Amino acid sequence: MASGPVEEPRVESLQAERDALAARCAEAEEKVSELTEHLAAANARIAALEAAAESPISIFDGDGGGTAQLSRDGSDPRVLSLILAATAVVAGAVALLALFNDNLDTTFGYAMVVATLALAYAAHRTRLRASEISVSNGVVYIKQGESSYRFDVRNPGTGVDMVGQPGDPSWQVFFHRRGMDDFVVDAHMVNAEEFVRQLRQHRPDL
Repeated sequence: MASGPVEEPRVESLQAERDALAARCAEAEEKVSELTEHLAAANARIAALEAAAESPISIFDGDGGGTAQLSRDGSDPRVLSLILAATAVVAGAVALLALFNDNLDTTFGYAMVVATLALAYAAHRTRLRASEISVSNGVVYIKQGESSYRFDVRNPGTGVDMVGQPGDPSWQVFFHRRGMDDFVVDAHMVNAEEFVRQLRQHRPDL
């Protein structure tokens, strides 16, 4: 009749699995720690941008003849992109943990991967679509992503139309472009009252 520690192979197998799992968990924790540092840096950048947006210094100093930098509702348009990017980092960290725990092929794992890709794409698109609008001596300068536009409202040939009045929900200013769609500026892109004030210095009929 056989005798001896017949359970030893099983115990050793379990210990090997435990050690392998512990190593994977340690590696996952290290990755999460790195992602957390990136997230903290992104949050610090967001806080800095929000502080700059809340600065009491007017963006329309002077007599109106200088350069005026306009931002979306007084805030930095890059903030939304950074928030989306930071959220994508968090979703990516969760997806990474699911990978190390062999849960990536579950519904939850797929959802986190999709969420990470969607958030990263949204952050990229909002960064490209952010518009920077300034007015300098009757010339409207617009930078949108990699594209730049210039409209000289002093020139009677530059087509400009306004719908509504500043403060109206439907207020918009249309800059006409030959062979292209009109470029539309609305209250989400500029300070409507100040923008119209500067335009009316050269287009009093608006």
